[in-house]
Amino acid sequence: MNVSASPHLHFLWLEVSDLARSTIFYRDHVGLKVTEENEAFITLDMGQPQLYLAVGEPRPASMYLALAVADVDALYARLQQAGMEVTPPQDEGWARYIEFTDPDGYRWLALTPTEPSDTRLE
Repeated sequence: MNVSASPHLHFLWLEVSDLARSTIFYRDHVGLKVTEENEAFITLDMGQPQLYLAVGEPRPASMYLALAVADVDALYARLQQAGMEVTPPQDEGWARYIEFTDPDGYRWLALTPTEPSDTRLE
């Protein structure tokens, strides 16, 4: 078994109140690919880690998640077109980013680094 010596995030599990609604949000609006689906949960491809959405009680509280994307402006346009609340793109020098909240209240920051260091964005 090849496991990194350093701890790393293997997957992210978010409980959602409506699996179908959340699937539409993350697949159609955010642009993540569904890799597994059943009545209890779905798996979405975010590279590593995977994102699991599971039927349950959402607990967004103070959670704040960041997602690196190749084109934050395109994501902004898709979210706006879907009628979602999203902050306009902002430049901070290190990245161009937007902020949005999913249907269960999980807060997201989506960013495109200005100097790509993440080869998964290529």
